[in-house]
Amino acid sequence: MNFLRDALPIFTDLLNNGILLFGLGFIYAATNYNQETTKAFKKIILGLVIGIITYFIMVNTLKIADGLIFDTRSVILSVTGLFFGPLTTLIAIIIPLIYRISIGGPGVYSGVLTILTTSAFGLIWHYIKPLFPPMKRYIEFLIFGLIVHIITLTCFLAIPLPTRLDVLRATTLPFLTLFPILTMLLAVIVDNQKDRMVSHQRIKDQQILLQASIDSTKAMEVFAVDLNYQYLSFNEYHRISMKNYYGIEIKKGKNFLSYIENKKMRDRLQESIDKAILGHPHTEINLIETSADKYLEEQYSPIYDEHNRIVGVTVFSQDISERKKYEQSILYLSYRDPLTNLHNRRYYNEELNRLDQPKYYPLTIVTADINGLKIMNDAFGHDAGDLLLCTIADDLIKIFKNESRVARIGGDEFVILLPNTTKDKGLALVDQAKEKIEKNIIHGMSVSVSFGIATKDDEGIVKDIIKLAEDDMYTHKLFEISSHRNETIKTILNTLHEKNPREEKHSARVSKICKRIGSALNMKREEIRLLEAISNLHDIGKIAIDDAILNKPGKLDDREWELIKKHPEIGYRILSSSPEYSEIALDILSHHERYDGKGYPRAIQGEDIPIRARIISIADAYDAMVSERPYRKSLTHQEAIAEIKRNLGSQFDPTIGQLFIELYGSQEESI
Repeated sequence: MNFLRDALPIFTDLLNNGILLFGLGFIYAATNYNQETTKAFKKIILGLVIGIITYFIMVNTLKIADGLIFDTRSVILSVTGLFFGPLTTLIAIIIPLIYRISIGGPGVYSGVLTILTTSAFGLIWHYIKPLFPPMKRYIEFLIFGLIVHIITLTCFLAIPLPTRLDVLRATTLPFLTLFPILTMLLAVIVDNQKDRMVSHQRIKDQQILLQASIDSTKAMEVFAVDLNYQYLSFNEYHRISMKNYYGIEIKKGKNFLSYIENKKMRDRLQESIDKAILGHPHTEINLIETSADKYLEEQYSPIYDEHNRIVGVTVFSQDISERKKYEQSILYLSYRDPLTNLHNRRYYNEELNRLDQPKYYPLTIVTADINGLKIMNDAFGHDAGDLLLCTIADDLIKIFKNESRVARIGGDEFVILLPNTTKDKGLALVDQAKEKIEKNIIHGMSVSVSFGIATKDDEGIVKDIIKLAEDDMYTHKLFEISSHRNETIKTILNTLHEKNPREEKHSARVSKICKRIGSALNMKREEIRLLEAISNLHDIGKIAIDDAILNKPGKLDDREWELIKKHPEIGYRILSSSPEYSEIALDILSHHERYDGKGYPRAIQGEDIPIRARIISIADAYDAMVSERPYRKSLTHQEAIAEIKRNLGSQFDPTIGQLFIELYGSQEESI
C-alpha cells in the first residue's frame, strides 16, 4: 500500500507532463516532415523545436529531491528517433542535455544516459524490429515503449545508493505501465499522421498523373468517381461532351449520375460502376439508349488506395460507332455471297445445324444447279454470267418468300432450307421456281436450272438427306443439261450471225469448200458431216469479241489482235462443254495453227494438227482473201491461189493445199 501511495503523485504529475508530448504530432503535421526530402536546414529547425518542447517537459515535472527530476523526456526523444531521423534527433537532444547537466545533482548521470540511450534506441529500432514476428502497429509501439523504459530504468542504476532504491521504488510502476502506453499513443499519432501525409501526397501525385493522362486523349471521355458517384476528376473531352449533350458545366464533387436524364441509361451506368466498386474491372460495349446507331465502349476500373481499399472507379468511354458499323459489315459479308447478296456456305452450314432438330421437322432441302453458266461466261463474258446468277437468285427469293432460306454454296450451286415444310409443298415451290426462272432470256439464251429435293421427317442423319437431294438434282440434270447445251450453242451461233451477217455467209462458203476437199480425200460421209459442222462453228468464239474490233475499218493494233487470236480458245471452251460437239472442239481450237508450227494458240505443227483443222485452215484462209474486208480490198481468185501456193509447207499442209489447187486452180472466178 505504501508503494501505491508513493507512486500516485508521480502518476498524476507525469500525466500532466505527458500532455506536452502530443505537440510532437502537431509538429509532424505542421511541417509535412519527410525524412528523404526535407532539407537539412528544416531538419535542424525542427530538432530545435523538439528540444525546446523537451525542455518544457523537463521544467514541468516531478522533483523528488535536489538533482533528481522525472519526466516524459524518454517518450518524446525515443519517438523523435523513431520517426525524425539522425540529424533532427541529434539537434533535439542538445537542449535537454545542456539543461540536465546545468541542474546537476545525483541524477545527472542517469538523466544524461536516459536522453542519449532512449533517442539512440529510437534511431536503431528499424534494425531491431525484423527480429520480432509480424504484428499490428500499436502492439509494436507498445513493445517499443516498454523496451525504451526498461532501458530508462537501467539508466537509473547510475544514481548513487541509497537514493537509487527510493527512486526505483517510486518510478518502476509508472515506467513499466504508463510510460509504454504514452509512447505507444504518441507513436500511433505520429505514424497515423505520417500515413495521412504519405497518402495525401500519393493521391495528389496520382491525381496529377491521372489528370495529365486523361487530358492527353482527344477522342476518349475519361472520368473518375468516388463511392458516392461524385466526380473525382475528368478530362476536357468529357467536360465538353457533357456540355454539348446536356448543356451543363460539370464540377468535381458533383454526382455524375445526377446529370444523366435517361433512367435506363442511368441505371445501366450505376450498375456498371457498382460492379467495379465490388472489385471487378470490366469492359462494356453498349448501344446508347438515346441514339439508334451510337455505340460506346466503356471500361470500368476500381481505384485503390495505399491500403488496397477501393475508393472509386475510373471510367474510359470511347465512341466506337464507326468501328461497330465496320465490324457489322464484315460480319454481314462473312455470311453473304458478295455477288448475289444471298447467304453463303458458312451461313448454310450453321443454319443447317440450327434447323436440325424436331421442332423444325419436316425439314425439306432443295438443291439447285444452273445449266450453262460456263457457256454463258465463255460466250458473253463474266458480266453475263453474273447477270445470270443474280437473275436466278432474285427469282429464288421471290418464290421461296424468305431470303434467309436461300444460299449460294458454290459457283453455280444453290440450296434452299425449308423448315416445317412437307415434300409435296416443297415440290410445288420447285415447280413454281422452275417455271419462273425458265421464262428469263439473257443474251438470247434461255435460262435453265436443275433442282433436287429431299425431306427429313425423323431423327435421321441430315447429311443423308442432303445426299438424297443432290442425287435427285443430278438425275434431273442428266436429262436437262444436254438439250439445254445444244440449244445454247445454236443460240450463240444465231446471235453471232445476227450481229455479223458476214460471218454466216463466210461459214457457208467455207463449208462448201471443205465438203469438196473431204470428198476428194475419200472421207466417209460421217467425216464430211463433221467437216460441215466445223465450217459452221469454227468462228463461234468470236461471239465474245467486241463488235467494234470485228468491224474495225483500219488495221488492228497489238492489243486488238491478241483479242482476236483468243476466239479459237473461246470456241473450244463453248463446244467442249457439250458431249455432242466435243469431237470437233479440238478442230475448232486448231484451225489457226500453221503447218510450220508458227500458228496459234498452241503452236503445234505438221501432222500434230488434226486433219479437219488443216482442211478448214485452207478453206478459211482462201475465203478471207477473196472476201472484201473493212480494212482492205479482196484478192482475185488467181491471186488467192498464188498466195496459197506460196505458203504450202509453211502455213498450209502441202498435200491438202496441192489438192485444193488442183480442184480450184483452173477457175477464173472466186468460188
